[in-house]
Amino acid sequence: MLKYFFRSLIDWVFRRRSVGLTLVRIGVPLLGIVLFGLTVGVSIPTANGPFVFSWDSSGSSAELSWGVFGVVTLIILLGVALIIRDIRREDREKVIVIEARGLRDWQGEALERAVPTSVRGRREQVMIDVRQGLVDGQIVSPETAIRRLSSLPEDIARRCDGLDRADLSFVVGGLAPVPLLFLLGVIVDDESQTLIMDWDRQRRIWRPLDEEDDGKRFAVAGLDALTPGTTRVALCVSASYDVLEADVRLVEPTAPIIRLVLDSRSTASHWSEQKQQQLAQQFLDIVMSIARQGVTDIALFLAAPASISLRLGTVYDKRNLPRLELNQFEQADPKKYPWAVRMPVAGVTQAQLIQR
Repeated sequence: MLKYFFRSLIDWVFRRRSVGLTLVRIGVPLLGIVLFGLTVGVSIPTANGPFVFSWDSSGSSAELSWGVFGVVTLIILLGVALIIRDIRREDREKVIVIEARGLRDWQGEALERAVPTSVRGRREQVMIDVRQGLVDGQIVSPETAIRRLSSLPEDIARRCDGLDRADLSFVVGGLAPVPLLFLLGVIVDDESQTLIMDWDRQRRIWRPLDEEDDGKRFAVAGLDALTPGTTRVALCVSASYDVLEADVRLVEPTAPIIRLVLDSRSTASHWSEQKQQQLAQQFLDIVMSIARQGVTDIALFLAAPASISLRLGTVYDKRNLPRLELNQFEQADPKKYPWAVRMPVAGVTQAQLIQR
């Protein structure tokens, strides 16, 4: 606890912006100025009479000098008290940092080390390693990965036990197949404060989504073609690469296809928090519209960066939206979508593997 206190204090002094720190930064220089003009008098009794020492560097009255000294000292003490209060508040707050590793057997920087200092609270890292049974980025044993992710809710509940929701936040990121990232998003949900980060492949660092919104959104096609009585649809979302109809038809030969295609998409067009929020809202609105038309099952084909895959999972309502299967694309597999994950939504209690 003491080690954390001093580490937090150093962090506040050199990185944080706070009222307390501002007061200290104002008060300390003022204190130095006041000390140069302070009148000091000391009387020491001796055998030959009192020895009197007095100092007045400015010639101002002692009452004025001591008055200013007292005010400046109070400012500094108030600032220190506010800093201690904020550090204790941080000690009460907890940030659960969840990182999924599942594309390459690499030892890159941990997500926990890249969390911005603006996120207050004690960090607790949760590493979900799904790389076992992985060959050059292709998971050959998805059931093992799903089982590891399925145990996450109990781990989160244990870490959150006894905490007020207001003192809890999440930071989530990962490099893993799209169905596993979406599943992680479903598990984390959006009921708590959640910061989603992504891996910058060019700079090889974890980054927050800190770029400007370029205004590009999904173009929607196929929604008007749904006929009454349709209960299953294929929802194809292209947010990076294209989702090809020929590949979709290998596993969904008859389901109506609804398309969400991001305008001017690329593998680097997702670095805006505001843009992702708007895209997630579009996705949610389309799914709700599909549900209102009587659809009960959605086969989702999603080509998207990791952070968008996570975000779409966090906004998917577990209780009020249709059942959902998310398909995994494998270019080298003749089936193109050799497996899928049935999400724990709409009455499905555990994530389930669908293998083809």
